[in-house]
Amino acid sequence: MPYLHRLMIGILSVAALSSIQTALAGDNVSDKAEQRRQGQIKEEERQQKLRQLYDRMAREGISRDAVEALGTLGSRTYLDLGPIRVPPYAMYNMILAGKVLKPSDHYRFELDEHILTMVVPDAIVGSSWIVPYADSRTEPERDAALKRSKGGLQVANLAWHYGTGIWPLFIGWKGRMNMSITYTDVRIVKNAEDISTPEKLRQRASTLQKGRIPSQEQINYSESTKYLAHTRIYLGAETIVINGRAWIREAMNEHYSRSYIYRTALLPDRMLSILIDMPQFDYNGNPDATSYPDPLKQAIAQMEAMMASLRVAKRSDDGKADPFVIERVEPGPLPVREKRPAAD
Repeated sequence: MPYLHRLMIGILSVAALSSIQTALAGDNVSDKAEQRRQGQIKEEERQQKLRQLYDRMAREGISRDAVEALGTLGSRTYLDLGPIRVPPYAMYNMILAGKVLKPSDHYRFELDEHILTMVVPDAIVGSSWIVPYADSRTEPERDAALKRSKGGLQVANLAWHYGTGIWPLFIGWKGRMNMSITYTDVRIVKNAEDISTPEKLRQRASTLQKGRIPSQEQINYSESTKYLAHTRIYLGAETIVINGRAWIREAMNEHYSRSYIYRTALLPDRMLSILIDMPQFDYNGNPDATSYPDPLKQAIAQMEAMMASLRVAKRSDDGKADPFVIERVEPGPLPVREKRPAAD
């Protein structure tokens, strides 16, 4: 009997423990479901705030307070400082320009004391984020972060589609043109070459461009590297003037691709670079541009129009001599929008 008694007590204890665990598991499942529900509510609220801010900027124009509000909702990009947790001073607020700007409007970037503007092309928009305000000198930590960042601050990542079919489900030639605009502190490069004049920057660009030509040993390394033989200089680094400012332009052809780079120095240690990857095409095999397909001709024409529209102006310009400035100009116009409320 004592044995049976102990057995019954054991069975009852196990049953009670099982009931408690089941109840706790039920509570845990319920808690997780509630957490998911609360998370969904918060995300819906965040998306609603994003829509309201973009609707406001589409009506009234891009403003610092609206861009700052987007940043608090997670719309940010950051400097690459290596394998460390990204500190606040390495973050910059960004916006999806395609939700705010229309063809013939101007992208506008306030890069410390300089303003860069460029016309918006009339094309199907892919990626379209920009950093309208890059204040890298507001805090010593921001300046130091830009100096040691890998690749600098990307202030624009843009793409347009010229291919056949309906985007994004293109059939056949995709015809995508990509552009990135980067604001760089050249002090990150050990023994960095002087870029204080257009000629010095051109020499630096020419050295970098020639360094992209692969050696015969690299080409013959394996079957998978033979495509490197298609790498060649299309335009050697040259100085051109766009709207009163000296820029260094170069272009390279590679296997079914062509890329352009435009560079200018805003300060002796601050460089602005624009990289354009043209739609995929056999440029080496088709040197006659008049034979290009019409969508590619359109992409080239719009790329050239964007570059021709580049304007760099200095806020509170003191008139000090700048070897890159041939003629001072005003930035491109702001888009016409509704008047903001007086209290804004």
